Amino acid sequence: MVNKPDLFTFGETLALFMTTDTDSVVTAKSYSMTAAGTEANVAVAAHQLGLNVYFQTKLGPDELGDAVRDKFLEVGLAGDHFIRCDNYTGALVRNHGGTQPFVNTYLRRCSAGSTFSPSDIDEQVLANSKWMHVTGISVAISESSKDAVVHAIDIARKNKVGISFDLNFRKKLWSEAQASTALKAIIKDLDVVSGGVDEYEIIFGSKDPEVNLATVAALGIKTVIMTAGPEEMRILHDGKRFNFSPQKVKLVDPVGSGDAFISGTISGLIGGLSIEEAIAQGSKCGAAVAATRGDWALMITGKSGVLTSGAING
Repeated sequence: MVNKPDLFTFGETLALFMTTDTDSVVTAKSYSMTAAGTEANVAVAAHQLGLNVYFQTKLGPDELGDAVRDKFLEVGLAGDHFIRCDNYTGALVRNHGGTQPFVNTYLRRCSAGSTFSPSDIDEQVLANSKWMHVTGISVAISESSKDAVVHAIDIARKNKVGISFDLNFRKKLWSEAQASTALKAIIKDLDVVSGGVDEYEIIFGSKDPEVNLATVAALGIKTVIMTAGPEEMRILHDGKRFNFSPQKVKLVDPVGSGDAFISGTISGLIGGLSIEEAIAQGSKCGAAVAATRGDWALMITGKSGVLTSGAING
């Protein structure tokens, strides 16, 4: 029987170690451990919203890889198709951010996740999926991972699978010039592109957000979403231009909130919501993650991609 997921996504997963006793890695002696990664965060949020999610990742042959796999199993995502390779499982160490600015230390150069290549993609499963989500991080971490993204987009297009792309520029991974060149070559004929106003400026060059919106839409992008933190986001959908004010919350930990937002949005589209309804749902999901500690949207629940009544706890 062919697996026919609602959402297919893939990418590097890191073991996340976050301080629990103090708000500094320098002084901390105690840490909590979970898993993190932008595509992983999207996969978990979509799973929580009741979608059938197929998430591919690559882990090392180490116990840290076992621990990361088990975190997915705990929330109900299958891990039997995860790829194990000789490279080590990557890690992220950070403070919890209660009183100090967030400081991230990545241990990911040559990690297992960075070795993704086109041959790793489950082509048959992808071809039978409703939607695929990819990000700029998977383009940035290695040349072979970039090739995997290009290959996956090609398969999705040929099989009329919906495609979303989150810009996710990370200056620790590559330069602005490298990101602009690579992403402009990839981003065309997609269903959704999302990113922050500053990311659009870096990739597409204009200091005028409206120019960047129009530029991206002209590349054959059905829905262009431009976020601005807690401020109004700009949306250009099928030629219709509108703004949306995200839900305001007391900020506890913003890490992962953007992933929850785009996951809530595309899950809503998969579930049949209008673009306005889907973005409103995504905003609720993002706000829920921002108001709690940790990357995963375990406080939201839904059915067939749509939030159920009273579905956010925390």
